[in-house]
Amino acid sequence: MMGMRTTRVVLAALNAKYIHKNLALRWLYVSAPADFDVSIVEGVIRDDPMHTADRILEKQPDFVGLSVYIFNAEETKRLIRCLLEKSPDLPIIVGGPEVTYDPYPWIQLGVAAVVRGEGEVVFWEYLQGKSTQSIVTKEIHSDVIARVDLQKLETFEPPYFLPFDQEDMGKRYLYMETSRGCPYKCAYCLSSLEQGMRFFSVNYIETLFNALKTSDVKQVKFLDRTFNVNPKQALGFARKLRDLPRSISFHVELVGDLLSEELIEFFIHQDKGRFRVEIGVQSFKRETLLEVGRFSNLSQLKNVIRRFSEADVHQHTDLIAGLPFEDLASFKDSFNTLFSLNPFEIQVGILKLLHGTRLREHADDYGYKYDSHSPYTLRSSNWMSASEMMTVERVAQAVEKTYNSQKLRKTLQKWITNYELNAFDLFDDLGKTINSLPRPYSQKDFFAAILAAVLPKVNNALVDLIDDYYRLSPIYPQPFWTEEPMTEAQKQLRKTIRTTLDSRYRGIKHLKVVSRNDALEGNFAWVYPEGGQEHMKITFNKNFELESEIRYETPHRDA
Repeated sequence: MMGMRTTRVVLAALNAKYIHKNLALRWLYVSAPADFDVSIVEGVIRDDPMHTADRILEKQPDFVGLSVYIFNAEETKRLIRCLLEKSPDLPIIVGGPEVTYDPYPWIQLGVAAVVRGEGEVVFWEYLQGKSTQSIVTKEIHSDVIARVDLQKLETFEPPYFLPFDQEDMGKRYLYMETSRGCPYKCAYCLSSLEQGMRFFSVNYIETLFNALKTSDVKQVKFLDRTFNVNPKQALGFARKLRDLPRSISFHVELVGDLLSEELIEFFIHQDKGRFRVEIGVQSFKRETLLEVGRFSNLSQLKNVIRRFSEADVHQHTDLIAGLPFEDLASFKDSFNTLFSLNPFEIQVGILKLLHGTRLREHADDYGYKYDSHSPYTLRSSNWMSASEMMTVERVAQAVEKTYNSQKLRKTLQKWITNYELNAFDLFDDLGKTINSLPRPYSQKDFFAAILAAVLPKVNNALVDLIDDYYRLSPIYPQPFWTEEPMTEAQKQLRKTIRTTLDSRYRGIKHLKVVSRNDALEGNFAWVYPEGGQEHMKITFNKNFELESEIRYETPHRDA
């Protein structure tokens, strides 16, 4: 029968988390010729590979295509072994950035072919038996990296709103792209290997934005390496996104020092959290930046980050430890400089020596020692010893646990500013303390450990930590500090505040009265009503007059 699909193809990938979706598989799905019966299987990297293999094989595929990235490479190798153990003659084709620049180990693993570059055309040409470039097999060698005409992609069904994605559309990120490629040549990044930029048409992108209006999408992440490479177009897109339903938030990656004033003002004046911006800093050491091909205007970059911080823009900033000419002392300086700008998040990354990048090709020149398996993490260099790299890793973990989690961000900023502390050294101390905790540990254990770590350096640390502890506790918590029996004066204070609260609120189950930590006289009252759907922080002045109220919602009782 004409038009019937006869060849079954399963496209599969292991995502980092369920909330992520693989856009590359969906582009392959929509670009498939009519004589293929195509389905998608997605798992996560923690899944049992045998179980994932069974999910794939139950569809009885004639071919399997796997999408491989640095974060899922080792798990995908295990999946391939399971597939071939169960179905030795199954042709497996792999593609993605991890295999594009190092295809031959995958051929040795037993796959039939490796797609080098973008696969929307060459993948299907290979399955049709056509002669095509950018395919590597046991018999075929190719150095050609495939690049697709984006206007051709616009002729396919958009991969963003497919029927099988509709049920979970509001529970997973929607990844979108307005361009491919990167105009910069950073020596550590795979995007530096692409030649030039390619853009989807404005009309095509705006059509997709219009489709978002009636979707259940909650969060859109743009994959563009540089959203603001075309400032005028970026501003136009940003304004279109702003006018979409307020239930949708957006993540874009920006080059901070090249932002136009119009874009800066745009992001500053949006609702808090509506737009999340990512700005790569990598280092503040000029010699390091020049060596890796980044030509940043550092004064302008600092100014942009500071302005975003003052406006409470949700900005994610990146540093990379291990770049050429940056020793531990200069990396500390880079970290402390970035911390002083008060960004919403600081990601401390360890250099990864990716296949195909200039830093990997010249690893011996830099004295780089790194893991032989993905993600190829740097362990030491001419400028940093193995123990110093471990120090940076410890700081990175502490930043994630205390700062990026928003558990203690404002408190840490306050301490480091008021007590003139070295931010890097403080996070190193916190990292040592957190690492010493038994696993798993409770919130109570965490706060007790933080208190012990900072007491020698920070006066009245307990008062600040108590405030964070109750803010983060949807259920009335046990104290992490040793409480003395209440004095008569404290009992009377609590009684007075309770009387005031009882006249305003019903069903108070728990009440904790603590001293204010904002240098003013008075008290904070932490109120936990019956039902557990929210808790409140009530501020009283020294005359027991209510100044303010903050409510913290708790959608689930055990959240």
